[in-house]
Amino acid sequence: MKFFIILLVCFALLACGLGHEPTASNSAAAPQKDERVRRLAKSKDSLVQFFQPMTVRDGDWLGSHPENGETFEEYVESGPTLPTAERNKIYVQPLGEFTGEQMKVVRLTADYLHAFYNLPVVLREVDVLEDVPSDMQRIRYPDNLQIRTSYFFNRLPSMLPNDAAALICFTNYDLYPEDTWNYVFGQASLEARVGVWSLWRLERDGAKKTNADRFLDRTLKIATHETGHMFSMRHCKKYECLMSGSNSLDETDRRPLDTCPECTMKIAWATNYQPAERYKNLAEFWRKQKRTSEAKLMLDKMRAVGDVR
Repeated sequence: MKFFIILLVCFALLACGLGHEPTASNSAAAPQKDERVRRLAKSKDSLVQFFQPMTVRDGDWLGSHPENGETFEEYVESGPTLPTAERNKIYVQPLGEFTGEQMKVVRLTADYLHAFYNLPVVLREVDVLEDVPSDMQRIRYPDNLQIRTSYFFNRLPSMLPNDAAALICFTNYDLYPEDTWNYVFGQASLEARVGVWSLWRLERDGAKKTNADRFLDRTLKIATHETGHMFSMRHCKKYECLMSGSNSLDETDRRPLDTCPECTMKIAWATNYQPAERYKNLAEFWRKQKRTSEAKLMLDKMRAVGDVR
């Protein structure tokens, strides 16, 4: 089984393996390029005003990982892995011991995934870590317990329901993939449709805790970004986009909480999700969080994109 590792220096999965190893039984035949594809492609222009062209700063992802990017049309032609009638649910599994603040973020992430992808999202009850072998854990200075990601990949496949498009596991413990690594933010197997991500570093800025909004935003970004990869969406390089690669939390913090025109139309096509309806649902999510600027931005996009049939 091949694993895709979120490197110590990056927040997103490496794009080099994305889209090349779909699980056959989870791959829907790509719909023909029809009138709806043409209309979605045409509607991209209405959203350009809301996004900035990609700029690469010193130390950014694209500076060390040259990528081709992917347009909406290229995505349609690539035969991507898509949700199917049999596998159309996203499962979110908290695994570990969570604070009230962490569980609030996990619950909100499940809600956001539903609004973002228009798929049923099942938030499971918290499960505990059981009998972690001594060779699957270690203590890092001063008292940081880290769990080896292999522990989760030995356990998660047995927790994967038959109707799952993906199983996203969140843990409160810090992670490491190999003894020679300091840490990873997370790791996923696209073949097995499972992944594990740690909240431990997302709620910190160095030695200090970050604020609640930034903790939430980072978690939403990683969950929606990695789910996009599970549906064969490659890294974006045309715009500052949620699907852009990232080398650090600083770079991730600069990314928007939404996908660019190209990637938005990929979601609309892949999940049969009207862009205007999607923005309406995202605006409602942000309204409930009392994040008025984000809610207004989504409503502005909704009005701009109109109804695409």
